[in-house]
Amino acid sequence: MIARLLLLTVALLSVSPVQAEHPLFASDVTLEVRLPIDFKELCRPREDAQCEFSPATLTYEDEAGAERSLAVEVKVRGGWRSLSRNCSVPLLWLRFDPDITNGTVFEGQSVLPLTTHCGKGLALSRRRSGAPRTSYEQYLLREFLGHRIYNELSEVSVRARLARIGYSEPGRLRRSVGYYAFFTEHFDSVAARTASVRLPRGSYDPEAIDAQAAARLALFHFMIGNTDWSIVRERNVVLLQNGDGRQFPVPYDLDMSGLVAADYAGPAPALPIDNVKQRYFLGHCQPGVDWEALFADFAEHKEAILDLPGEIPGMDRASWRLTRTYLKKFYGILESGDDRQEQILGACKPWPPSPVDHTSSLDQAG
Repeated sequence: MIARLLLLTVALLSVSPVQAEHPLFASDVTLEVRLPIDFKELCRPREDAQCEFSPATLTYEDEAGAERSLAVEVKVRGGWRSLSRNCSVPLLWLRFDPDITNGTVFEGQSVLPLTTHCGKGLALSRRRSGAPRTSYEQYLLREFLGHRIYNELSEVSVRARLARIGYSEPGRLRRSVGYYAFFTEHFDSVAARTASVRLPRGSYDPEAIDAQAAARLALFHFMIGNTDWSIVRERNVVLLQNGDGRQFPVPYDLDMSGLVAADYAGPAPALPIDNVKQRYFLGHCQPGVDWEALFADFAEHKEAILDLPGEIPGMDRASWRLTRTYLKKFYGILESGDDRQEQILGACKPWPPSPVDHTSSLDQAG
């Protein structure tokens, strides 16, 4: 315990003032990328504990339209989507050599999460109709939308950059197929940008958690219909701590939400709902929350949030209609005093929270 406190103190003292975003996340323009990978040969961490990074070459088009190539290393990220039976194109880590990224869009990056479309049976054959569109690709774009929504609601959030990636087998570069993906900030970059420090897993402290930030996160997850999260158990949540010792939760991995509506998604089994499109509030009745101010903040961002689906490149009309309708229903609840009382204020969980919650049975699942 003493050693951990000393490490945290050193980390807090080393935090610099709030930093500007890195070039990668300073633009909303879709990044055009090529990344030759043999996915069948990649080691899956949930299937082999000895997985290491593998060399690859990332080529992207810069703002002037010129091609730039960088030597990178890739590794499959853990979780449900890392399993070969679930995803042909798993989520990845990309590792960069900081010495060769200067002057590129990846300047300042060392390790980046890349969220791929998951897919089933990645086909490299060309199609006369052009780049293939899949339901999995629409899931990805709707998950990207979820990140954009939380960016609208809080600065203490993970930035995301949409990319169009041309995958090909190494040595067969002329046979490629493009799919949407998105890069997200490393948690350490979020911490540096917000003048905070990332806490190690297991650091949750109910006395230190910022009540308003926790309530905002819970209301956001209610908005997007997500139950695959927990601040208490730090499931799909990372905790940042500021100089005052307050903890701020940051969400990630939103694919199990009703907003995404993936056919593989389901609510946490311990909950009394049947599908992810049903909203279920999981916030706590924590003292110190100004609920009226929180509702007013969400209402203030209503128009911007409802406009976001139309700003996502590649999102088809069905996804646009689905997401706008789903978000409008949330605002209908928020604007009805009776519904707001019944589904949110009157549904909050007892405080202090139990260490065992609706996510306890999910740990082995992903």
